[in-house]
Amino acid sequence: MDKLQFATGRSMLVILTAVLMLLFAGALAAQDDSRDEKKEDESVPTLDPRVAQDLLDAYELLEEDEYQEALVKLNRLMDRRGDSMKDFDKASVLQIRGTTHVNLEDMDSALEDFSAALNLEALPEDQQNRLRFNLAQIYFVNERYEDSIRLFEEWMQADVEVTDSAYFMLGAAYYNLDNYEKALEAIKDAVEVAPEPEKRYYDLLNAIYSQMGNVDDRTRLLETMVELWPDSLSYWRQLSSLYLEQGDQLKSFAALETAYVNGLITSGEDIIMLAQYYSTFDNPHRGAKLIEKEMEAGRVERSVDHLELLSQLWSQAREHRKAIPVLREAAQLSDDGRLSFRLGQALLADEKNEDAERALEAALEKGGLEESRRAEAWMLLGNARFNQADPGDREQRNEAEEAFAEAEQFATTRRQASDWRNYINAINRTERRQAALEEEQSQALATEARRRLVTACRAQQLAGSELSQQCQDVLAEEGEEGNGAGQ
Repeated sequence: MDKLQFATGRSMLVILTAVLMLLFAGALAAQDDSRDEKKEDESVPTLDPRVAQDLLDAYELLEEDEYQEALVKLNRLMDRRGDSMKDFDKASVLQIRGTTHVNLEDMDSALEDFSAALNLEALPEDQQNRLRFNLAQIYFVNERYEDSIRLFEEWMQADVEVTDSAYFMLGAAYYNLDNYEKALEAIKDAVEVAPEPEKRYYDLLNAIYSQMGNVDDRTRLLETMVELWPDSLSYWRQLSSLYLEQGDQLKSFAALETAYVNGLITSGEDIIMLAQYYSTFDNPHRGAKLIEKEMEAGRVERSVDHLELLSQLWSQAREHRKAIPVLREAAQLSDDGRLSFRLGQALLADEKNEDAERALEAALEKGGLEESRRAEAWMLLGNARFNQADPGDREQRNEAEEAFAEAEQFATTRRQASDWRNYINAINRTERRQAALEEEQSQALATEARRRLVTACRAQQLAGSELSQQCQDVLAEEGEEGNGAGQ
């Protein structure tokens, strides 16, 4: 499981410094009051004057943000007086030096000094507890979650007002240790006491519900989150997915559509999902218009899959004339024949037989079709070719018959293809018989016409009339000679 990462910021360093400096100033004030009143009060610890002066010098450097110079002075103080200091003095120096390390972003050294100061148990209890809180935060930032939890819980046992940020860090620490029950308890407290909704608190609560598989509570939480942060596309996506997971497609669709209407959705994947939802809920025309619009805007790629979906949506919307050009573009981009086959089907249904023939030939040439599709493709190709045959166009019908012969090789189309081949052969035989009969009739008519002509020419010859050139030629062909009257 991915761990939550939290980085310390300048604001935390400033807060730690301010708190520790305030405590240091309070210790010096207690020391001054004690000297002025010349009292010996064991319950109010005071600093050794020599230690106090060095600490004051270091404090002034810290106020000027000269952290490295302050660290040098504090190191010298510890080297010079460390072994001889009383516990209160040493704890005070360690506390200030720890703050210096924090400002220098040396968290390991800060932890070492703060831990040593806490273990001396020499500071007043409120300062001791403040140290626990500071240590808990640093342990948290350093991802030492078990130590952070221990110190947070020790700090909470005192009479302190636990802030929402403290509950948040405690919850996040438990989360990173996979203790989701404890994490849930803490982050709920953070949400409850926060003066206003904090996005990171809700994010952690959402993550915990997700890890626990608590779909119902997570759904209700995300419904609140989209109201609080309606511009967060991630929340709308998660809510849509949760609705879908629970089988509520309509709510899933509504969440996604709301995000789109609000201008949040720009990714092609989300737009395609939304278009598919439109199809699911009987509005394919709107889905097709959406994809078409987003393709023109460049947010949806004109890929084979997207173009295929667009053509399907147009077909579902009974906009077949819009579906065909899109399907043609998809088929041209595709490496296999599947889409060319679909294009051939659509073109044949639209009675565009020549275009259907080309598409089906491309489908078979590209390949990639299942056996049943190959069989059907040969059948459709035969139909496309046959539909182009005019009466007497035997050559075109023969091309159709060749396609049906291929279809006859498949079990699924064998009978139908055989019927078509028989039908084409029957047409061809009928045409041949008709042609022979017409030829026979033509020859008979020609013979009778010649006989009548010969008879007429002979009659003219017997009557002594002048014969026409045609009659002269006919009689000559019959072996008879004559040139008409007077012969």
